[in-house]
Amino acid sequence: DLPSALATTCFRTVQEAVTNLVRHAHPTRLTVTLDTDKGTVHLVVRDDGVGFDVGAARRRALSGESLGLLGLEERAELAGGRVAIESVPGRGTTVRVSLPLGHAGDEADS
Repeated sequence: DLPSALATTCFRTVQEAVTNLVRHAHPTRLTVTLDTDKGTVHLVVRDDGVGFDVGAARRRALSGESLGLLGLEERAELAGGRVAIESVPGRGTTVRVSLPLGHAGDEADS
């Protein structure tokens, strides 16, 4: 069982990641895993879609063209966590989110 605020953060993170992947990656397969280890929640969303250039997407996000990546990162940071995105054009994408259990910054309405 996860604390309510952390469960909400996990749900919203998966919701945003899946929405972005379905909208842009056109995957045929998508997997979501959630695990805990040593006080940390590990959330992984992986697809077999078209993939993308993470650096180029981050630059577009920073210039205001797209907010998907920034939204994921901001949500994780507010909960004291971090996001790592791995993607290769033509080979799919993996979004890894690590969140500490019981972080004081967890927000129930994130």
